[in-house]
Amino acid sequence: MKRLRRTFIGIASAAVLLVLTLVLLSLYAVNTVTNYGEIFSITEYIIEHSGRLPHIDLKKETVTDFSVYDELQYETRYFSLLTDDKGNIISGNFDHIASVDNNDADKLLESISEATSRPMLTRIFSDPRKRGIIFGTDSDFAYMRKELDSNELDRKIRSETFYKNNVENAVELAENGGSIIVFLDCSRRILDMRSLRISTFVIGVVCFLIFFMIITLYSRRAIQPYIETQEKQRQFITNAGHELKTPLTIISANMEVLEMMNGKSEWIDSTLNQVKRLTGLVSDLITIARTEEYSDDNEKLGDTVDASAIVKELADGFRPVAEKEFKRIEMYIDEGITLTGNKKMLCELFSILIDNAVKYCDDRGVIKIELHSRKKGGLQYIVSNDYADGKTADYSRFFERFYRGDTSHNSEKAGYGIGLSMAESITKLHKGRISVSWSDGVISFSVII
Repeated sequence: MKRLRRTFIGIASAAVLLVLTLVLLSLYAVNTVTNYGEIFSITEYIIEHSGRLPHIDLKKETVTDFSVYDELQYETRYFSLLTDDKGNIISGNFDHIASVDNNDADKLLESISEATSRPMLTRIFSDPRKRGIIFGTDSDFAYMRKELDSNELDRKIRSETFYKNNVENAVELAENGGSIIVFLDCSRRILDMRSLRISTFVIGVVCFLIFFMIITLYSRRAIQPYIETQEKQRQFITNAGHELKTPLTIISANMEVLEMMNGKSEWIDSTLNQVKRLTGLVSDLITIARTEEYSDDNEKLGDTVDASAIVKELADGFRPVAEKEFKRIEMYIDEGITLTGNKKMLCELFSILIDNAVKYCDDRGVIKIELHSRKKGGLQYIVSNDYADGKTADYSRFFERFYRGDTSHNSEKAGYGIGLSMAESITKLHKGRISVSWSDGVISFSVII
């Protein structure tokens, strides 16, 4: 139950975290895109009006690219520059910015970039987008550049925006055309976006912690119906298994009596074989049910198990069966490997993999049984066998209950398709992992505990 509860809390928390992340990131992304869109829209609007933001009368003019309000013209801090085709500053307008006096363009650019104006202008002229953001220590500016031919540049120089800041020989410098560059102070918006980023992170963490506490408090109630269903299922399997054992024992005894009275016959042998199969199936189902019952009871895993001795004994026990079918068992077992767990279940785990290897090994094939200690503690148990037909097998389903890789369900390889499922359950119960692989005609099962 504890493991199921932890799994539920983990999955639910991950889902909440994912949803919160997507929602908050989406809100932040929308806010960022909207802010940058308005910044560049205002900058473009200033460029289109010859470097000056005019008063916008919404009764006469419609502006949809950015928010317009009465104080916009007075709150917007910007300046404009005219340059020749080589990037030399011809003139500028600084009426709408108070950080420097009107003619000090170099000082202003230095305050933005902490460098000289030339590298900054070089960057601006080399930017193929012709717009961007300059992040400074004191202020952040958005810029936009528009190329002008000689006539447009001459008109801008003589316009009201730039006329009073004209330098001498400005008209001569404009003969080959140039550019108009608008710098818009966006420090407040950038600061707001940074604050929103921090607020979004804090809100996300707080919300996640609240949801996590709620999920943790109500997790037991949420999984209770599932636990009850699983418990009823285990009880049914256990009870039905014990109830089935009695009639199976009686049928087996009756068939043996008939065999003694009437002699052997194929019908009696067939019935006895099927009884044995059903008895084995019932026993395995009960074992699985008990394994699941033990999953929350660590006291059942307190045995000190000599894994080396057990694996050797099991391998020697299967050797006659393998040799009868002309198969060879090879052992590579380190001495003195011990493990803390449930002895009966670990024996079942080791036995299942050896039995599976003997059963499905190719004729005259080799079965390798390996047991090694790990540097980090624990053991690695590997059972491999020749299996030429394994190339097309669906190994992702090998540990599914009642799945059999032998799709023909050959009765000569008696099995119920639950052995490997049992092996996986026992491995997980001991906090380990089991895997299967196939390469060059050899299938290998590896258990790490």
